[in-house]
Amino acid sequence: METSKLELTKLAQLVTFLENDSSDIKTMLYNLNQLSTEELESVQSYFSGSGFRTFSKTFLQISMASFISGMTVFFFVKFQAELLVFFLGIAYLLACILIFFRSTLKAPTKSFLEIAINRGKYDRIISLTAIILDERYREDFQNALETPSDFK
Repeated sequence: METSKLELTKLAQLVTFLENDSSDIKTMLYNLNQLSTEELESVQSYFSGSGFRTFSKTFLQISMASFISGMTVFFFVKFQAELLVFFLGIAYLLACILIFFRSTLKAPTKSFLEIAINRGKYDRIISLTAIILDERYREDFQNALETPSDFK
């Protein structure tokens, strides 16, 4: 299913608007009540699936650098007699070690705190959206029960 650029732009504006108001619950609840059911469903699905996975990305970099460094050491030991392979192996080993240390030192605590704060905002938006959607679904269900149907 493809989404048009106009719908994506509207969702982006809606998401940034809700993120800015997430510190004040009364304002956010008022703004969420103003949205249609479809908009609430899209907001809930967006915030349920969002969130950065910094740890997995950093762990992937570390594991890749460790594997490549290990392979470099293996080839360095195996082909020590070749002068060109020796120097290429040393250069590659140093590059891998540099990448390894850069990726371990790159993940600052501040970004993890920002992720936790944003996750708290997202959870607040998701919970309020779920409450509003439950009320609307209950009202729709009650209205559907009260209206007579033509099916027998």
